Amino acid sequence: MKLPIADREQIVCSFVKKEIGKEQAAQLLGCTKRTLETYVKQYVVYKTAGLVDHRTSNNRKLSQEQIDTIISLKRTQQWRSARNIRDYLVLPVHDRTIWKILVANGLAHVNFKRVKAIVRFEAEHPNDMWQTDIMGKITFAYLGDLYLIATLDDHSRFVPYGKWFKTQGKMNVFSVWYQSLSSCGIPTKMLQDEGSQYKARARFGLADYQWYAKQMNIELIWAPTAQCKGKIERFWKFVQRDFVPGILKAKTMDEVNGAWRVWLAWYNYKFKSPSFDNEPHAARYRTSKRRLSRVELETLLTIEERRKVTRESTLSLYGKHYFVPPGYIGCRIWIRIKGEKLFLIANGKVFHTARLRL
Repeated sequence: MKLPIADREQIVCSFVKKEIGKEQAAQLLGCTKRTLETYVKQYVVYKTAGLVDHRTSNNRKLSQEQIDTIISLKRTQQWRSARNIRDYLVLPVHDRTIWKILVANGLAHVNFKRVKAIVRFEAEHPNDMWQTDIMGKITFAYLGDLYLIATLDDHSRFVPYGKWFKTQGKMNVFSVWYQSLSSCGIPTKMLQDEGSQYKARARFGLADYQWYAKQMNIELIWAPTAQCKGKIERFWKFVQRDFVPGILKAKTMDEVNGAWRVWLAWYNYKFKSPSFDNEPHAARYRTSKRRLSRVELETLLTIEERRKVTRESTLSLYGKHYFVPPGYIGCRIWIRIKGEKLFLIANGKVFHTARLRL
């Protein structure tokens, strides 16, 4: 504890007059010899005013009684946060100090009853609603960043279709959607976020996805947050934990998607979900009664784009280059996409076909 200013002055004067030694003076002042030298310099220049300590401190310590009060309050009223406890008890410390006390006593992550309970929703029947989404990129050792796009039935958690891609463009989304509709029929509703692949950014008009959904009388529901798509987000988490670690060193896309098809069949038909009394997802799923033949679906979901043929007799479509037979360099031709087939059209006639690469 600091000595009164008069006592400090008396000790410093005795040292200056050489009545006591440096070691004894420092011991009487309760400071180091270096601090004593500072006191002497200040005293010689400013006299008594030089010995006044002008330092301030924001250091505040809590007594054991205050700590016990904090712990007791948290245990009886678990909803209170560290900041709330500090304000309620009017404590002169930072809320992080309170948080450290709670951590030390195992009270930092105590659960409490929500004021507004979470309302959980599940579609009443299979195909009443599907969820679709694009999982965030996963970095593979040899392939770089890949994206998984899939659809999931809200009632059964059955996954009609999913596939890994190197990009997350609209044609990749459309391809997964087409395959899902082909194998399982047409759902009543679709839940998805407001990404540009699904919803038009412009004030007027519709994205391809919106337009085709309207043609098939599918109601689109837009999810403003990831929590609204909780089931497919939970599925992504399961994929990242159960599938991805074993395939990270794959060297080709065919290897990834081949392993994915095997894993997805296991997930749909063999994996016994604890949420469904240890029954597989397929046990709760039935294909939709609203079905279209593959020909009808291809006709309905036909996409047409116009492209200019380059000097190298190629055209670019969604980041991929396709060969065009000689004789069309510099011409603008129509491209018709049906399922995974590409038809090149000029003068109203198909002159070349190719496989759509995604």
